Amino acid sequence: MKVLIVDDAAEAAEILAEGARLHNCEVVDVVSTGQDAIGKAIMTPYDLITLDIRMPGISGLEALSVIRGIRSHSILAIVSAYVHDLDADAKATADLILSKPVSLSTFQELLTLAWEISERRVAIRNLGKM
Repeated sequence: MKVLIVDDAAEAAEILAEGARLHNCEVVDVVSTGQDAIGKAIMTPYDLITLDIRMPGISGLEALSVIRGIRSHSILAIVSAYVHDLDADAKATADLILSKPVSLSTFQELLTLAWEISERRVAIRNLGKM
């Protein structure tokens, strides 16, 4: 499974990245800006992308909208201490909203569910090859 962690707080990003590595994710990328997140999403079909919303430059919310258009099948999770600031559009665009700090057990469950969805997509695609 391919995971992208987007957070300008290095410590918070590394905690999630380490959780993904412990979950044996194939790819775990970490970026600190919305612009870098968009660039990575263009290049890599991530199964799960977590985004903080308050970052310098392009915010996580702006990146969320762009990435949703690029990678409609990626699971997009907002992970922020400011979830109370989200408007209806952001809530509708994200697949999941988690308030910081995220517990390791919650993040592990998210990774498990994202992996299951990814595997089902592969199985569906393989049906056409039979």
